[in-house]
Amino acid sequence: MLRLVSFYRFTNISMAKGALLKTVSKEYKYEYHQYEQEPTLMKQIKHLGFQLIDDPKTNKVTLKKEFSSAKISIEFRGTPPPVEGKIKIPKEDQSITQNPKYQDKIQTKIQERKEEFDLGTFSVDYTVLIETEKGEAIAFECNTSNQTTFINYVQPVYDIQEYKTRSKYHKFITDYSGPEINKLDEQLKQSFYNYLESFGINQSFNALIEAYSLDKEQRSYMEFLKTMEKFLSI
Repeated sequence: MLRLVSFYRFTNISMAKGALLKTVSKEYKYEYHQYEQEPTLMKQIKHLGFQLIDDPKTNKVTLKKEFSSAKISIEFRGTPPPVEGKIKIPKEDQSITQNPKYQDKIQTKIQERKEEFDLGTFSVDYTVLIETEKGEAIAFECNTSNQTTFINYVQPVYDIQEYKTRSKYHKFITDYSGPEINKLDEQLKQSFYNYLESFGINQSFNALIEAYSLDKEQRSYMEFLKTMEKFLSI
């Protein structure tokens, strides 16, 4: 009886493994054939004067650029696209959805609900580290949404090498992350934004970050599928 149970479990595991392998392989082939990097993406990075560091074994991307008085490095991760929300038409309105007379009214309602729930907003978190020639540094914790810069925190960096290697969680626990920018005096807040923009952190840069973050996520996902396929094939 024990041998029969063990054989059944082995067969069950083998079948499950085979089914998973088939599904993963199918998904990988589909994603591989669908994937195409935006042709202008690398040209934009070069045009903006950034050095790109993108290790395919990690999900981290670094952009570096040097200025006369300082150098900056921007770090971000591959970010999946937002989940698209679906607008449901109330049951009492479903009978009129095909009537051309009510199409304008329906579209207006849909747009109002999209604005109310802000569906499908894409956002990318990134850190800007600004280092002076004297070895002093400050870090901006930011995010971009619809190509707009949002500064969350600004903090001084006392040990640059340690800052680069520590996790965000450890930084949050041990360091003073600086004041919340939105709670500062309006003039002081705007001065921080102007300073950051002087290093090229603007709408064009945010568009680049958003596009490259999506691309990085897609490549990381395909690498995940490829690794899973290799593991299951053994």
